[in-house]
Amino acid sequence: MKISLIISGARGGFGGGIEQYSNNLIKGIEDKKKIKSINVISKTNLKLKNKKIKTSCAFISNSPASFFLTIIFNIINILKSDIILISHINHIPFLIIPILLNKKVVLLSYGKEIWGQTKNLIYKILIKKINYFICMRQYTMKVLKKKYNLENKNFYLLSNCIKLRKLKKLKINKNKNIITISKLWSILKFSGVDENLEAFSLLKKMNFYYFIVGDGDDKPRLIQKAKKLNIIKNVKFFGKVSNKKRDILLANSSILSMPGTSEWFDTYPFRFAFLEAAEFGLKILGSTPKNEEKHYEKKYKNLNFVNPRNRKKILIKILKLQKQKRQFDKKYLKDFSFDNFKNRLNNILLEIIK
Repeated sequence: MKISLIISGARGGFGGGIEQYSNNLIKGIEDKKKIKSINVISKTNLKLKNKKIKTSCAFISNSPASFFLTIIFNIINILKSDIILISHINHIPFLIIPILLNKKVVLLSYGKEIWGQTKNLIYKILIKKINYFICMRQYTMKVLKKKYNLENKNFYLLSNCIKLRKLKKLKINKNKNIITISKLWSILKFSGVDENLEAFSLLKKMNFYYFIVGDGDDKPRLIQKAKKLNIIKNVKFFGKVSNKKRDILLANSSILSMPGTSEWFDTYPFRFAFLEAAEFGLKILGSTPKNEEKHYEKKYKNLNFVNPRNRKKILIKILKLQKQKRQFDKKYLKDFSFDNFKNRLNNILLEIIK
């Protein structure tokens, strides 16, 4: 089996969650004997060490024109592929040739790029020509079907995953500290940090620290807000940190809290930050998700949801969670493990290739 994968990147950065998902896709298929070659075409530079993988990157990173030319230069290899995976709906026009030739093209979808906007007529025509769809979440799948009127198509669910590690060497402390891991961009305002700060300001005295991991142009505003709310002494802005530093901060926290209120805030209960927190046994507090996903709060011990528009309820929920012991939910970690992701992915590809 020959696979072509058209992606933005696989190392994080802008749209880092999708790039991490793409990285997991590559890692999930690179060691399978039935897959003879993997042709990866990326919008950004990649260094993938596997003899099966041929990597072609746009000569001008993140340039749409350069990306399109790179695809054209590789069109023969793409057309020879048994399966062509497109990692984002924005890449569809670049693959017009294999789509119109009715090749086995698979569109991957995640969240906001589907439910947050409606594409133009060209996209709608091309999407109708695609027969296979892999969705990260049930809600996205539901919206995708309805918005683009996709009937008699093949849909597959492939959730996020986490590569579990041995954390025995890392000292995990008992405390009441709260952590948020997020991009601090003004376009992503009200993704949990504002809501947490406003909730903590209702306390007469904070007896814990609030760690904010992430950077962006909105950081100065958030610092000023923490000062104005008179809680800056207990709020620690760390900016962009190394994986080792992030692990230390997670080990020194009890709750990961991200109750966002923005209309663009993704309430996905299994975002990468949540899975990473679960690996450390942290309680997770997120915005109440869509109806299809509300039941996960009862299914997984780490997950907790709250109405993010009610700051008092956020605070009450956090104070309640702080009294609970750190808990490692084996079912949560197993269900969203990389091994499960890999097995599910390969079963999907085998079904498509039939």
